[in-house]
Amino acid sequence: MADREHMKGKYIFAITGGSGAGKSTVSDIFRRLGVYVADADKAARAVTEKGSRCLAELKESFGDGIIRCDGTLDRAALAGIVFSDAEKLKRLNEITHKYIFEYLKKETEEAPESICAIDGAVIIGSPVMKLCRCVVTVTADREVRIRRIMKRDGLTRELAEKRIGAQEDENFYIDRSDHIIENNSDDGGDDRGLEVQIEFIYNKIKAAAEAESA
Repeated sequence: MADREHMKGKYIFAITGGSGAGKSTVSDIFRRLGVYVADADKAARAVTEKGSRCLAELKESFGDGIIRCDGTLDRAALAGIVFSDAEKLKRLNEITHKYIFEYLKKETEEAPESICAIDGAVIIGSPVMKLCRCVVTVTADREVRIRRIMKRDGLTRELAEKRIGAQEDENFYIDRSDHIIENNSDDGGDDRGLEVQIEFIYNKIKAAAEAESA
């Protein structure tokens, strides 16, 4: 596609999926295989740090109420504003996505590894997709996702279900993916079946990267 911004000497792919799908476990295994994995959530936190241009834009659009007395972003206050109003959520994405894109572009460009991944739940449809050659989606059964969210974030079942319900459904990710990884393991990523899936996909990505650089 004409709007893609592929970097010479780099092969970048996306790791995505809904909350509780097990993206972090999958990313850890890719790291062990030699892939540099950038975290989109970490990038989002970095670009909204105190004194940042992004934070100034957010304040201008959503008011002083999203800024704590110490000058940092009150994420809970911002979430309370945008997640009940589709237009405000759209505005939030318009502001933050361009900064997240530039942050991740620089991070992957400076990474020593030639094969890089970007891990995040909202990569599809965002400017970050311009950097990515392919999409790897992590899926898991709904009950597994609920248990993981409850354990990880200390939420009730009801709140865990609401979080899943607020996101795109699994088919949204699957329909836009090049590779699918099923992660129903509850043992912290020691499941050999999960590793086999990831190694198979990694070998395909590695072959594509090598063919491109040849």
